[in-house]
Formats: sequence, structure tokens, C-alpha cells
Amino acid sequence: MKSLAIGFAILISLTWLYILVTDTRVLLTETKVARGQSFVVEDHGDLGDKSQSSIVCKYFNGRGTLQTVYWYSSNNFMGKDSCPFINKE
Repeated sequence: MKSLAIGFAILISLTWLYILVTDTRVLLTETKVARGQSFVVEDHGDLGDKSQSSIVCKYFNGRGTLQTVYWYSSNNFMGKDSCPFINKE
């Protein structure tokens, strides 16, 4: 049992190190914001005031969390229908 816990700790540590070094982002939460719905995002303001629905993706990048905003499109044309689980910038 102890070796399993150690192996799991090593796996988590290597995953975190990979995310940190390669500038990879892993999705934590996804929020769809409809027109007229009040949702404030730093550097973007109130997304409900925009003319199109948005999708807010919250990512972990190894050091902390950050948010990315995309236009929402149910057919994935001229926007996204969901947040990418892995995002490399």
C-alpha cells in the first residue's frame, strides 16, 4: 500500500512538472454566459453586455489559474461549443 501511494505521488509530481515546463493548461471549469447574463471576467468586463454568448474556461497552468474567454457557437463555427481540455499556448 505504501509503494502504491509513493508511485501515485511520483505520477502527480511528474504531471505537474510537465504542465509547468511545457506551458500546458488543464481545464478546471467551463461556464457558458448567455447574452444579458451578468458575468464579469477580469480584462474582459461584463460578458453579458456583449452581442454574442461567451464561454469562459478556467485553466490550471502549474503555477495558478487563469481564464480564457471564447465566443460561444453551438455548431463550433465562428466560436467554440466547449472548452478544450488541454490548451497549449
